[in-house]
This record gives sequence, structure tokens and C-alpha cells, in this order.
Amino acid sequence: MSDPRSDNASGRPDRPEDDAPQSGAIAGDSALLQFALNLVMLAGFGYLFWEAMALPESRWEPLGAGTFPRVLLGVLMFLNVVMLIQSARQARAELGYGPRALFDVAWRTMLEFRMVFTVLGAFGLFLILIRPLGFVIAAFLFAFGVQMLLGPRTWRNLVISAIIAAVVSVGLQVFFAQALYVFLPRGPFF
Repeated sequence: MSDPRSDNASGRPDRPEDDAPQSGAIAGDSALLQFALNLVMLAGFGYLFWEAMALPESRWEPLGAGTFPRVLLGVLMFLNVVMLIQSARQARAELGYGPRALFDVAWRTMLEFRMVFTVLGAFGLFLILIRPLGFVIAAFLFAFGVQMLLGPRTWRNLVISAIIAAVVSVGLQVFFAQALYVFLPRGPFF
């Protein structure tokens, strides 16, 4: 059966308000939010690409330390540009829905993906805490906190999460120092 609101052969509604996001629609399907996310990621990757240009040249390798990050970030930036182009038309159409509809979609997205945003926030806090606390303590707090956030909050899980966080944080420190000769930031205790 065809939609009674559409009068054209494609089955698409003729009026933009008929194509507006519905209250039950998945917020992640918003092209405007996808466009904004890709724009933010493009800016972030561009900044990291710029920072990778400052990596020192290697005496032993012809390509240098910054080659791999620049290539990887260049590919990611290219993919972001492709996704921006793909979502631009629909994102522009969504701008016509009005601020209330856009706010509703953004709010539903925050609610639907709250765990993702919480883990990203915890990762940002981890990055901030590396310098004053050192890698081992910051990594322990991050790993423990995320496990407690995602898992059940029982005494057994508390002990297991603490053990896993300790092994991961100390293990990464030892692996980087002993195997790769890369020394991660040290804090006041480690």
C-alpha cells in the first residue's frame, strides 16, 4: 500500500513537514548530527595531523616517526570529507525542521548514546589526569571506572575490576618501557 500523503511516483512526501523526524525515529539517523560529528572529527584529525608534522625525523628509518600517524590521519580526514559530502544534502534539509525538532533529535541522541558519551568523557578525564597523576594511576582509574560503569556493581565485580585495572595499567607501563623503550608519563608515585 502506498502512503496517502505522497502524490508522486517516488513515494516520498511532497511536503517537508511530512518528512520531519518523528518522535519514535532513531536519533542516530539524523544527517545533521552525523554531519556535525564528522565536522568535529575532521577538525580533531586535522589538529592531530598538524601535531604529527612536528614529530622528529629518525636517523635509522627513512620515513620517520611521523609518517605512519600522518598517513593514518590523512586517510581518516579523507573519509570524514566523503561522509560530510554524503550527508550534506540531507543535513541541510533537516535545518528546515526548526530549532525545536533539532533540539529533540539532539536530546534523544544524548539519551540513546549516554553510555558512549560517558565513556568518552571518562577517556577525556583520563587524558587530563595523565600528566599530574602519571600513566599508571590514571589508567587504573580509567579502567576501573569504566568497568564499574559497564558491569554489575557487586563486591565480586569490584574486586575483579580492581585486579584487571591494576594488571592492565601496570602491564602497559612495563610493556611500553621494556619492550618498546617508550616511557609513559610518571606521576608522583609511579
